[in-house]
Amino acid sequence: MRISAFLVFLSATLLFSCKKNDTVDNSVNYVITVNYPATYNTVAASGVTVVLKNLTTNQEKTVVTDAAGTANFEKITPGNYSITASKELSPAEAEPLTGVSEQVFLNATETQVQIIAEGSKTIELKGSTVGGWVIKEFYYSGAPNSFYFYDAFIEIYNNSTDTLYADGLLIGNTKASSSSSTAVYGFIAEGLDDVYLATILKIPGNGTQHPVAPGKSIIIATDGINHKDDPNGNANSPINLGPGVADFEVYFYANPNTPDTDNPDVPNVEIIHSYSTTLFDYLPGVFGCGLVIFEHNDPESLEKFTEPNTTSSSQYAKVPKASIIDGLDAVANANIRAEQKRLPVNIDAGMNTVGSTYSGTSLRRKVKQEINGRKVLQDTNNSGNDFEVADPPTPKSW
Repeated sequence: MRISAFLVFLSATLLFSCKKNDTVDNSVNYVITVNYPATYNTVAASGVTVVLKNLTTNQEKTVVTDAAGTANFEKITPGNYSITASKELSPAEAEPLTGVSEQVFLNATETQVQIIAEGSKTIELKGSTVGGWVIKEFYYSGAPNSFYFYDAFIEIYNNSTDTLYADGLLIGNTKASSSSSTAVYGFIAEGLDDVYLATILKIPGNGTQHPVAPGKSIIIATDGINHKDDPNGNANSPINLGPGVADFEVYFYANPNTPDTDNPDVPNVEIIHSYSTTLFDYLPGVFGCGLVIFEHNDPESLEKFTEPNTTSSSQYAKVPKASIIDGLDAVANANIRAEQKRLPVNIDAGMNTVGSTYSGTSLRRKVKQEINGRKVLQDTNNSGNDFEVADPPTPKSW
């Protein structure tokens, strides 16, 4: 009996040992590759924190991507997982990647990923828009060998990493300049923080009608025609601003006695404010002006002021510094002194000029670098450094 009991015990022990040793390890390895957004200068995103979370057990594993942007997860229990990836870029780190020196927070999320075997997955980081609208080009000098100035245009450029919508964007200019090196034209008041605008234009739209991709632009023309050969143009004009080039034109309908040219094939901007209702067209002035782009929820409600120390009754709209996106102080010539600026230095620390009137030349922002075919424009808030003279003007080109 004792021998039989011993044999039964031995058999059970051997059986248990065999079952224990036959346990199969069914864990798998999984590779996650993380890329930067397509508009960035580099594809592989290194130094990204990637978290893999088992949706059944709530257990997490964290791996930081290597130089190739890969996170290698080992011995993963098959099941359903979520993936989160995140990285913060300092302004210094963001600049070579985006062309813009701004802090960026990037992330990516996959809420449901089934991992049942060895495999891999690629995800792309998303983040806040880096950069924004800038003035790319301002042509105001007029056509050469003529007194023709209806071919003026303003080009606004998407200098960011994402699509922006131009709907509701506001464009304003100060009082037109003078060639005098002593006269003060336009004015700055109230602690040198605000801008006083003679004209305010608004891009129409419901918020999503006018998308502008990164590295693309919109043009607002005084008259949206081919100024070279249109009967209403001038053969000396260097540019075509007809349909396909100009996105909008300014139809100055305020004075019915001198009707402006209205091209039905080029949409009109809205005129929110004009210092005068007797003008026959939108005229930023062949001597230049202070030019800004800005945003405001209720631009019609902006306070209006008359110019100090004058008898003029013209009304200028006061725009606070906080609303300004970008500015360019375009002056008549190199003799204009700094104290004659129309834009505060915290909007444009300098000023620039095409040099003379009726020169057929424009002020164009310099290209800082090119990222995947997207030109990143220089933006130091000093037009003396950021702009150069373009001869001839280059609407939607370089």
